[in-house]
Amino acid sequence: MKISNAFFLILLAVFSVPTLAQTPAETHQKILRAVAERDYQTAAGELEALKKADRNLFELNNYDYLHARLAEKNGDFAVAAANYQTIVNRRSALREYALWHLAQIARASGNLMLERSFLHEITSFAPLSLLQNAARARLTRSNFESKNYDYVIRQTFGSSAAPPAEPRRAADDPFARENLVLLGEAYLQTGKTNEAREVFTKLISNLSNPAQPDDFALAGARGLDRLETGADFGKAVAALTDLNHLQRAMIYQFNRDFADARLHYQAIVKNHPASGIAPDALYQIGRGYAQEGNYVEAINWFERVLEQFPDHPVAQDALTQAASAYSRVGKPREAVTRYQKFIEKYPDADNIERAYLNIVDVLRDAGEDGDALKWTQKTREVFRGKLPEAIALFAQLRVRLAQTDWQSALADAESLLTFADLGGTRVPGGTNKAEIIFLKGFALENLERFQEALDVYLSIPDGRGEYYGWRATERLKLLAADPRAAPFAERKIEELTRNIEVRNAEAQRKAAQDVMRLTVDAERQAQMLEIVKKAYANLPAYQKVPDFKLLEFGRAEVLREKREPSANYHQNLADELLFLGLYDEGTPELERALEEKRRKGEAEKNPKSEIDFTLAVFYKRGDIAHRAVGFIEPLWRNVPAEYQIELMPREQAELLYPSPYADALTRYASPRGVDPRFELSIMRQESRFRADVKSVAAARGLLQFISTTSNQIARELGRESFRQDELYHPPTAVLFGAQYLANIYKLFPGSHPAVAASYNGGEDNMRRWLARSKSDAPDRYVPEIVFSQSKDYAYKVMANYRVYQILYDENLKAR
Repeated sequence: MKISNAFFLILLAVFSVPTLAQTPAETHQKILRAVAERDYQTAAGELEALKKADRNLFELNNYDYLHARLAEKNGDFAVAAANYQTIVNRRSALREYALWHLAQIARASGNLMLERSFLHEITSFAPLSLLQNAARARLTRSNFESKNYDYVIRQTFGSSAAPPAEPRRAADDPFARENLVLLGEAYLQTGKTNEAREVFTKLISNLSNPAQPDDFALAGARGLDRLETGADFGKAVAALTDLNHLQRAMIYQFNRDFADARLHYQAIVKNHPASGIAPDALYQIGRGYAQEGNYVEAINWFERVLEQFPDHPVAQDALTQAASAYSRVGKPREAVTRYQKFIEKYPDADNIERAYLNIVDVLRDAGEDGDALKWTQKTREVFRGKLPEAIALFAQLRVRLAQTDWQSALADAESLLTFADLGGTRVPGGTNKAEIIFLKGFALENLERFQEALDVYLSIPDGRGEYYGWRATERLKLLAADPRAAPFAERKIEELTRNIEVRNAEAQRKAAQDVMRLTVDAERQAQMLEIVKKAYANLPAYQKVPDFKLLEFGRAEVLREKREPSANYHQNLADELLFLGLYDEGTPELERALEEKRRKGEAEKNPKSEIDFTLAVFYKRGDIAHRAVGFIEPLWRNVPAEYQIELMPREQAELLYPSPYADALTRYASPRGVDPRFELSIMRQESRFRADVKSVAAARGLLQFISTTSNQIARELGRESFRQDELYHPPTAVLFGAQYLANIYKLFPGSHPAVAASYNGGEDNMRRWLARSKSDAPDRYVPEIVFSQSKDYAYKVMANYRVYQILYDENLKAR
């Protein structure tokens, strides 16, 4: 049968299902979903297709800027630069941001002249830009790096004359001190030594907190020493007053530049032997060596203090430091002797109990548990009725655990529970009630008194931030799976669920949550979770969960024709950037726009709480996570800690436990065998996600690296020109964190609490604590962490890690 062409076309028209093209709005949503899920390849593909289909629509909505950002993330700088340049050429609203990224690309390629060209455009045409300060600061550094020293001087003070009392910039300008460093170096390079000296002196003198000299004070001290010693810099120092030497030494010591600190301390000892600070200088030299881990050399300097200045106040500290150093070099008898001398010479010292307790630790490290127990008894007798008695009894309990003497451990735990004060995190070697109750349950479990163990574990509340509540829950689940203990667990479940519906709301909540802790059965867990949820609705304490509505900011529609911009400069930028899902740049613009509206007295229809919540969510989406945590954390302090994690509002849970820098974490942590969620847990505790923070111990950045550790990691990574301020760059901090954590995991394979405690307290200390416990089980070695800060740190990191595992998978995708 022959079919005509016309009839065939009719059949096609009737029976074919046409492929409908996506609307621009659908395409836009698909792009944003891909970006949010870090599927940059799909997003880039959609953008390319949109560009080919409707170039006018593509450019009108600034999709080329988004395309450039994605290309830059993927390292395709040629595509990124081409799209940024298109933005600049057509004078888009996003021109200043495109110029900023072009400047960064030019800088990365080593073309500083081109970098300055882009930065000059920002400073000239966009006076209201949020990038102004950063652009000016980078211009100054770029000119300095290109040896345009006269420009640096003019830029900082407006002329090449000698510096006035204060720089041109405002005192609260975050870039002012950085520019002072460059100014001092510029003066130095142009032979204006007097002016350079004046600037460097300002850097070491004008400190908001002299006890915590910043990176710029360190640059000032180095600048002065270079001026005064020339080619001998780092080998010798000029003759100064004892106090000037001390000032510079303290700056170096705080910033962990121990070698240069020693030069100044040694100058005090040599040139000012009669100075009242000479004994302190000797002591600080020893402290520097100890902090470097060179305990043999540290002993020499502590002993010099004891020999030359036995009656000086610093001799007291030198004696305990010498004892500690002897214990570190495997000389326990010498260590014990010096602690005993301390006890004899300073019986009224504020920290006299530490000498007794340190002897216990030294003996335990030497494997002499019998003698250690004698000293715990002696300590308890000397400090009867005081806190040190409880600390000594806890040390005794830890010895019993290491000896697997469960009956004695149980007796010690029960005795400790009668003490009103267990020290907590206030004192080294302290403990808390939750830890002692847990250890009581642990002893009962090992004595196979399962019913009692179940009851004890259940008495420890579980919830976010509750380390021993979580560990108790883990032990309960193990008992429920143990054939010997399972019948007791099942009877407990029956007891808890019996007549649960007729109990009051609090009893229902407690019973249901206890059942959830005792079972891994998914159906039973779901049933209990529903009961908990209903109980919360009738309990005022659990109704304190903040209730917010996420507001919509930025334009939502895809533009088809050009529109008139708002009179609010920053609102226009916020609209465009938030439309593209670029929250890192859009949210600060939005916040500034809202601030301007408030200053002008323009009424805001939305409640401030919901505006703040929305800003927090947007900052979280833009990897500026410290703003998210800073907003939500105080609010959740009012909610009971045992609030079921699975019932937390998802958006708020992610504000409390955000996952910033996911690209860097999955790129650097996962290939090194480090769970990105664990590195996030460390990051949350170290810096609360503040990328620019510096601690009282001169630790820098998101993961708080001290210089000795970061220099070691830089060598491992082959970064020969590494500078400490690179740690303030998030991807660099994440890389260094991943490398360092991978190293620690090799020492303590698969042992997360040990890795966390080691990160805070040092690998050598963690080895000692682990050895004392005679076990690689966390429930036996975690109590051995004597540094209260390190133990509390391990608690908090592990609590973070638990929640991160509930909220995200190993690729940081939301569960």
